[in-house]
Amino acid sequence: MPPARNEPCPCGSGRKYKHCCGKTARDAARADKDPPTAVESSGLARAADAEIHYLLGLALEERGLLEEAVESFQRATTMEPKFAEAHNDLGQVLLRLGRKDAAIASCQRALALRPHFAAALGNLANAERARGGLAAAIAGYRRVIALEPGLAEAHRNLGSALLETGETQAAIVSLRTAIELRPEFAAAVTQLARALTAAGRGAEAIPYFERLLARDPRIEILDEYAALQAGLGRYEAAAGCYRKLLDRMPGTARLHANMGHVLHCLGEFQAAIEHCRLAIELDPPLPEAHLHLGNSLLALNLLHEADNAYRAGLQIDPEHAALHTALAMAERALGQLADAEASTRRSLALRPQAADTLALLGSLAIDHGRFDEAEDLLRKALALNPELPEALTSLAVLRKMGPGDMPWRDAAERVLSRGVAVAHAINLHHALGKYYDDVDNIDAAFRHHRLGNELARRTRVRYDRVEMTQRVTRTLAAFDRNALAAPAHSGLASERPVFVVGMPRSGTSLTEQILASHPQIHGAGELLYWIFAADAERAASSERRAATIAELGRTYLEGLEAQAPDAARVVDKLPVNFKNLGLIHAALPGARFIHLERNPLDTCLSIYFQGFSAAHSYATDFGDLAHYYHEYRRLMAHWRAVLPLQTLLEVRYEDLVDDPEGWSRRMLTHVGLPWDPRCLEFHRTDRPVLTASNWQVRQPMNRSSVGRWRRYERFMGSLREALGN
Repeated sequence: MPPARNEPCPCGSGRKYKHCCGKTARDAARADKDPPTAVESSGLARAADAEIHYLLGLALEERGLLEEAVESFQRATTMEPKFAEAHNDLGQVLLRLGRKDAAIASCQRALALRPHFAAALGNLANAERARGGLAAAIAGYRRVIALEPGLAEAHRNLGSALLETGETQAAIVSLRTAIELRPEFAAAVTQLARALTAAGRGAEAIPYFERLLARDPRIEILDEYAALQAGLGRYEAAAGCYRKLLDRMPGTARLHANMGHVLHCLGEFQAAIEHCRLAIELDPPLPEAHLHLGNSLLALNLLHEADNAYRAGLQIDPEHAALHTALAMAERALGQLADAEASTRRSLALRPQAADTLALLGSLAIDHGRFDEAEDLLRKALALNPELPEALTSLAVLRKMGPGDMPWRDAAERVLSRGVAVAHAINLHHALGKYYDDVDNIDAAFRHHRLGNELARRTRVRYDRVEMTQRVTRTLAAFDRNALAAPAHSGLASERPVFVVGMPRSGTSLTEQILASHPQIHGAGELLYWIFAADAERAASSERRAATIAELGRTYLEGLEAQAPDAARVVDKLPVNFKNLGLIHAALPGARFIHLERNPLDTCLSIYFQGFSAAHSYATDFGDLAHYYHEYRRLMAHWRAVLPLQTLLEVRYEDLVDDPEGWSRRMLTHVGLPWDPRCLEFHRTDRPVLTASNWQVRQPMNRSSVGRWRRYERFMGSLREALGN
């Protein structure tokens, strides 16, 4: 069977068959006829002129002069109305120009003249598909294949159309056939990769790409291969591909943005930020560059910078669903829960079936204590994507897990084994650690928490013990007894602010929940204000220092007024404010502090198991944890010595759970409010809780966390030694 007219000519000329031996065969057939009559001569002359216009049209088409080609083909069909090839090629060019209806009409005229004209059937199918008639296109491609089973292009087109209809398995069969017929068929290889990925079998496409790249290392093929590797979680391989691409096209913003994404997934956040910023320099309106930049900033706990990056991307593309989801994550981290939910719902309106966004909505429901709603949303997300890391991680914190949760365990371990972004891997290890702790498999629990911490330690900025010690020493000097004995700034002796401080996991969330159950107290959660205020105070000149401190106090009180105008007291429970008690007292001498202290081994083990963000760089190593704990105790000993007695109340977590009413009364007396029995029903209080304790604080008081370290005693020798316990 001769090749199709648009296939390469088998003579090896490099031209299409219709422009080479195909034309010669047609001319030879005409030459074999008897000498023409006069009428026939006139017809042959018209046919010859039509052939000239037809050949001119082909030449113009090949040069990209499509409008001129249309004119030549139309002249050919006017001179020779039965010229099927001209009608077909006219239809093909009209389709390239986007004139779908006219293209369909031309192809139909060609088929009316030659019903088994495979090329015209193929072009008609392409035009039907372009017009949205997928079913007609698929039927057309199948007719072409029935006529010419060896036509690779027809198998590829059929596979591509089947992929659009969701018939993934049938698409894979057609695309494999196209590649068997033409192994170097790059378009079929890339579409097979997409089909296999859609079927969860993307790894099967790798050998096809490798063979193709060995023969033809074109940029577009390498680009598709890089995207495939990234989609499979093979981020090292993807980064290698993008490095090769950037060597060849260093000024391509999209490639820098993609490189930033895979470096983020590898945990190389600073390098990712550099590539994303370069992408934005090269192409400021590229929304993905802003998205990937924000993701790495968020991973480094640079919350405001991440928020700004996402908003910059949304200014460019207000309907970019992934940017709305990412912005919601930043808003949640900043404690802006209402804004986070609004952003999440905007994203879902754009992508109703986005599993990651549904999972985020589930996490927001957890923050509000709506655990049944959260589980429903997370399971809907997993129905869309059974191995979604965000949903698997969030499900683990909803409740105590048991033997019935083995399918969850298997899915989490399967995700870890196939490769996943570093941030997700860290969270999944800690989620699995919690699962195994819940089912009393202590060895597996500790192993997963250790693996999560080792991964975090490899990919984040390391804890600097020297810098921490020096900072504490500077704080002690800056806020010594003399400094704090200076006259307080007039007008700032408000008793509204209450600060709950201590190490993370020491009972600060429980304490805030108890206090916030009082009708005159508002629980504000973990406000980041004094972290940035401390930087501003240190940067102030000696002449401006007092005025700066006073201004910081005024601004903070204004924020409390805006957040809770009717509350007599507002609780700020950011634990790390223990570093800034001197500054806070200097700015707000009427403020009251409640310091929670818990058994150091329980505290440090709970931190180690939690999987905190990059802001807690000390949390991934027992030695770093012990050092940080010692510096915390050094600071607290100083505050006990220099702060006025009435400002600081110290509460041991173990005493609080043993005598909740007695210590709740003491705390209320300390902040100047009367007793209210609702404080004992704290677990019924309906308010958002953003900390890792959001499930625990909604349970009745119990001692289950007291002495928990003893379950893991055999793993804790180095921590006990470093703590001196």
